[in-house]
Amino acid sequence: MPTSFDRDAMLAALESEQNALTALLPRFSDAQWRDASRADGWTAQDIASHVADSIYGLARLTLGEMEPMLPADPATGWMDASDYNEQRRQQNRTLPREKLASRMAAAFGTARRAIETVPDPEAAGPYGPQHTKAQWLQRIIDHAREHRTELEELLG
Repeated sequence: MPTSFDRDAMLAALESEQNALTALLPRFSDAQWRDASRADGWTAQDIASHVADSIYGLARLTLGEMEPMLPADPATGWMDASDYNEQRRQQNRTLPREKLASRMAAAFGTARRAIETVPDPEAAGPYGPQHTKAQWLQRIIDHAREHRTELEELLG
């Protein structure tokens, strides 16, 4: 994780991920959207919904607009979201693609606002001093990139 905060570089990286995902998701046929899956059974739709949820949630946590509600992993300092992610996966299973596209755009907008306005990027993040707000913002981009790569692999 970087320790210096370059707002412009982070905004450019976020925009790059948004553009890549916006171009990638329509390439899935309806069958691929529902059926293409990772080894753990998460479909392309599940992964895309998770990306929108996580971008939005991480940005709001970093802005202080939400209080941490999930336990922290003491070894990493990041939140342990496994159970929550599975709950959200089940809730989002029937989400229409158009609604997901709208959520994705709104999530990226929230992340952009967080990067543009976070007052003290080197301050402790939402789960304490182990990770700064800047590191949480970088995590948004890294997480989106990781899952975009998975989605690309599902397309083959």
